[in-house]
Amino acid sequence: MNNSKEIKRPSQFRAFFALSKASFLTTLRSPTTLFFNFFFPFIFIIVFGLLGQGNQTFDVGVRQASLQQGALFQAIQNVPSLKLITGQPDANITDQLTKGQLSAAITIKDSGTIETSTGKMQKYTLEIEKSAASPQNSEAITSILQSIAQSINSSAGAGALDVIQVSETVVAGRMFREIDFILPGQLAFALLANAIFGISITFVTMRKELIIKRIFATPVRRWNILLSEAASRIVLGVLQTLLIVLVGHYLFHFTLARGVITLLEILALSLIGMFVFLAFGIFVSSVGKTEDAVAPIANLIMLPQLFLSGAFFSIDLFPKFLQPLARILPLTYLNNAFQKVAFGGASIIDTWPMIVGLLIWGAIVYIIDIRIFRWE
Repeated sequence: MNNSKEIKRPSQFRAFFALSKASFLTTLRSPTTLFFNFFFPFIFIIVFGLLGQGNQTFDVGVRQASLQQGALFQAIQNVPSLKLITGQPDANITDQLTKGQLSAAITIKDSGTIETSTGKMQKYTLEIEKSAASPQNSEAITSILQSIAQSINSSAGAGALDVIQVSETVVAGRMFREIDFILPGQLAFALLANAIFGISITFVTMRKELIIKRIFATPVRRWNILLSEAASRIVLGVLQTLLIVLVGHYLFHFTLARGVITLLEILALSLIGMFVFLAFGIFVSSVGKTEDAVAPIANLIMLPQLFLSGAFFSIDLFPKFLQPLARILPLTYLNNAFQKVAFGGASIIDTWPMIVGLLIWGAIVYIIDIRIFRWE
């Protein structure tokens, strides 16, 4: 009699099901994986879905010799996407056109009257000056102004093609390249990521590996740990800025309006930005207790700023309810300051509103850090 029992081979389907279930549950327990698989695409959908719902506004300079009354001026003034800048000296308008701070300027002149099928009408000459430093915006403005002129000419009836005469000239200036718009935003974001991930991951690891406890056993004061880590991150951020700007300038002709002076001012702005952004890194390290928890919290702070700060596209393209929030983000302040100094040729003193905005953010977050930061 054979008493041996036949050993059943395990079901491969059950094994497959068990392993799949275990892998799925492990994934659900990982905040980092959940963030990048679900929340990150959700941010993309929301941001790009909101694009185009805002009304982009263009500033248009009005020369002192221009008429500021009459049918043509009123028609231009009533266009929501055009903001007429009046009362400025002609020299200022020319300077802003050269630097691309104004995309276009207009001069409206009285050219007498003309008989049309609908009666006597006032004739105008519309002179449009387009900035070579801002070709995309200047072409958009010109298209709008041409449409207004054609509309008035059409409404006047037959034989009225001369009611509005339009002439265009191009004001030479620094050529605006795509890199001049993209690099400042990407640089600001790189500094933000360096500050947040660098210091948060470091402190979480030091707590986990009990490194901080070992340091406490030495005569080193505890705040030296934080200050030394912050100092190293700031130095790294300045070097990061130097590398990105020099590569952008020499390989892709990124504009440095005043040469070495502009470069030094960008480095100074990056130092201020890193000082402020480190406050967010300390906050993340205080809230996130593990490496897995740090990544989603850090990205929750960084990614909305990346999309809303104007690094990829103009803030004016967002819905009006979102624009005020986008304009006060710390990354927006630093991005605008970089652009104003690099391409606009402004000095760092001219960016004081952005610097003040950054420092206010830093003060608020550092106060929170003092209340919630824990060494262990």
